[in-house]
Amino acid sequence: MGIIIDFFAIITGSLLGLIIGNKFKENIRNIIMDCIGMFVIISGIKSTLNSNRDIIVLTYLIIGSVIGQIIDIDLQIKKLSIFVENKFSKVSSISVKNENSIESKEKVSNFAKGFSITTILYCVGAMAVIGSINSGLTGDNRILNIKAVLDGITAIIFASIYGMGVLFAAFPALLYQGMFYFFANQIKPFLTPQAISDLNFLGGIMICALGINIILKKNIKVANMLPSLFISIIAGIFFK
Repeated sequence: MGIIIDFFAIITGSLLGLIIGNKFKENIRNIIMDCIGMFVIISGIKSTLNSNRDIIVLTYLIIGSVIGQIIDIDLQIKKLSIFVENKFSKVSSISVKNENSIESKEKVSNFAKGFSITTILYCVGAMAVIGSINSGLTGDNRILNIKAVLDGITAIIFASIYGMGVLFAAFPALLYQGMFYFFANQIKPFLTPQAISDLNFLGGIMICALGINIILKKNIKVANMLPSLFISIIAGIFFK
């Protein structure tokens, strides 16, 4: 349900953005994002309260983050976003090659740019991975529901700028998050309750970091911490 709610949040936000998005002032957008940021931090803290394996979880986090930093997942994501955007730009230029209308060219270009930017935004963020895995393992959709609010609001803003392309980004987000959900659901029988608790703890730490990024405009590279989730999963399977 969390994945489906996120899907419809993007659709709804996009439609609202097409209709009324340009009427939101920047100060209104900022206060909304501040509210969401504080809520995200509190939600992350709540996920860390029920564990008594602080040192073990910290070990997973450090090892995973070092691996992520060496690979620099955050940078790879940025490169991917530039690659996708450039690909869509080429498709746009081919699509309008024989068109004489400037307005038509801008429309196609905006669709492609909106689709590429928001697809990357909705799919490759840490929340998409953490939320989907958490939902698949525990049935807890809290992270995905928070993501749905964030995605819905950003869809309003982006749709007001780029148009219909933002709405179509809901479909790859549904498939991407569904993939992680089913992966987590399949490995669930092999994990102990303690291993699932460790994953919740790790997810809570990363969610807190995302909230800090939103409120304080920091650049904590949460994506580089994602390997710690998979280290925790592997440890939970082989070291019960």
